[in-house]
Amino acid sequence: MKYRLFIMFFVPFAASAQMNITTVERVETSLKPDVLQGQMSFEEQGKNQNTIKEHLNAIVAEVKRFDPNAKMCQGGGYYLSPQYSYKDQKREFIGYSANLNFGCEFKSIDTYNELSAAIDKVTAPGVRKNQGALNWGVSSAREVEVQGNLRLELLRKGRNQAEAFSKETGMECLVSSVNFGGASRPIPMRAKGMVMMASAPTESPIQSDETTQIEATVDYTCSKRVP
Repeated sequence: MKYRLFIMFFVPFAASAQMNITTVERVETSLKPDVLQGQMSFEEQGKNQNTIKEHLNAIVAEVKRFDPNAKMCQGGGYYLSPQYSYKDQKREFIGYSANLNFGCEFKSIDTYNELSAAIDKVTAPGVRKNQGALNWGVSSAREVEVQGNLRLELLRKGRNQAEAFSKETGMECLVSSVNFGGASRPIPMRAKGMVMMASAPTESPIQSDETTQIEATVDYTCSKRVP
């Protein structure tokens, strides 16, 4: 776990009585990707909206059957909208269009292939399937856990810094407030693209570490020690 001290402001109040100090601190850590992340989308066009709904509902039902607790895939909602053509300033109905999307996280390439094969079995010929290239990433659950740990680490560093200020100034310094400025999502150490294609590779992509960080403005109040 790394941390850096970036900015420091000293604001004396009644010079001999009290002093406020503000620092901007950041902590970061490296993470091992633990899931394969990818997108699945399905599109269909036709004049019968009930037929389109039936086809897409079959895909949603299959994903729910494969992942009943929604631990792997999020999504499943779709949009059904009428389509028109215009000629001689007249609007002509030509059918409906619908899009269904899932964002998924898999522990292994085999699980991804199993779900993809199961979906293919229930997908109607008129449905167009698009799958994003799989990339290693940090799971949502792991992100939440790590961000919580980083916040605790930053608070601990703030308390240690208060002790250091006390020694440097000869005053009693305490943390008066901590304002978290937001956390960044894990960033791959090596850039990776997300290319949409008709079918994603069935071999596992290369895995690389990622970094995540959190920043906060920390205010300290230093008061003259009481004899």
